[in-house]
Amino acid sequence: MNDGAGSGGDRGVVPELEQALTALAWDDPAVAADPAAALARLGVDIPDGMLVDIRIQRPDTLYLVIPPVADSAPPDEVVNQMDLWRSGDQFVWIMSQDAKLALLQMRRQYRAHGAEEAP
Repeated sequence: MNDGAGSGGDRGVVPELEQALTALAWDDPAVAADPAAALARLGVDIPDGMLVDIRIQRPDTLYLVIPPVADSAPPDEVVNQMDLWRSGDQFVWIMSQDAKLALLQMRRQYRAHGAEEAP
């Protein structure tokens, strides 16, 4: 996994998706209200049936993400259906396995889009 630590300010270097999304949100916090539009601005389409929730972290807030109940698990057995994926020093994705596969595809879309626009 690329840690996203490359410099996005170098001419001809395309930042990772996470870096670009962070820069976009810092410049325009309203992107959290419409994640699909924010990602589209970066050349990325959200797969059908996938929801994206962008949160701009607040220093006074503790974020708790509770995984969904597994249909096939006994009621008293905890099933870890979420994955924590760190990108660089600032960005964390929290997702299910299916969402991770969708994220990998979105990252490929972004890289292809960025390569087209790089000087």
